[in-house]
Amino acid sequence: MRDFLDDRPIKLRRERSPVPASLRPFVLAVGLCLLAGMLVLLDRLGVITPARQMLQSLTAPVAQRLTGLRDDIGAFFSAPRGAAALEARIAALERENGELRNQLLRLEQAQVENHFLRQQLAIQQAHPWTLLGAEVTVRSPDAGRRMITIARGSREGVRPGMAVIGQLPGTLAALIGIVESTGPHTADVLLITDISSQVSGRVIHRGRAEAGLVQGQWQRGSRLQLGQITRDLELAPGDSVVTAGLTGALQLPFDLASIPPNIPIGSVDQVRVIDQHQIAEVRPFVDPDQVRYVWVIISQDD
Repeated sequence: MRDFLDDRPIKLRRERSPVPASLRPFVLAVGLCLLAGMLVLLDRLGVITPARQMLQSLTAPVAQRLTGLRDDIGAFFSAPRGAAALEARIAALERENGELRNQLLRLEQAQVENHFLRQQLAIQQAHPWTLLGAEVTVRSPDAGRRMITIARGSREGVRPGMAVIGQLPGTLAALIGIVESTGPHTADVLLITDISSQVSGRVIHRGRAEAGLVQGQWQRGSRLQLGQITRDLELAPGDSVVTAGLTGALQLPFDLASIPPNIPIGSVDQVRVIDQHQIAEVRPFVDPDQVRYVWVIISQDD
């Protein structure tokens, strides 16, 4: 029996495929395309969206860990080796930090300048003035005189007698002083609150106006005094006071003819009657002691 089996070859039965061998790749491709189309359709219908989101939530932590591991490995191999390399790296980082600080400082300075330029543009749109902005650099320590020094001078067109205005948040742009003397790139400004300051002013009351003299009264809390107003125009608290443009006629020690009219000064606070005249205490629209940046009125349009 064994000899019979050994002599007779055993043939295994092979099942025939209904698809010819030459068509199998095509059938496989068609099947994959159908499967892909079915998956796309199911995804648009929202059938497989929950499963996909669950799969993403499960694989996201693993992907993040692998990404972090890759970055750590890259940083490890790219890190400098040795004390000299580390010192060079530290020096480079310090230089980079210094440059970033310089860029930040320049950006902050540009923002400050931009703020003051916007203020100047708004003032020039409201008034017929040509302005020159200036930073307040020094305040006089002398208690007897109210002075400031600004960082603009004769080289920039500043002349004695020119009006200097300031503006604080929530206030009008108003007169705060008069240029008394100039250097090449600096100028000394006499504040309107100084007791020696005298400016021709005009008080406005119910559509009428009358000229008087505005004098500094710094010992009264940076107030001003408006005098030489007759009783024909009855003043009241809240009346506005502006420049009259007549200060050059006062024959003061320095020329003040450059002060144009209609610069806001302040508002009447209290009124006293002495004989046939009225004297008003005036609160400045802008406290000269609070300004840090001012504008010199170089000229005004006719």
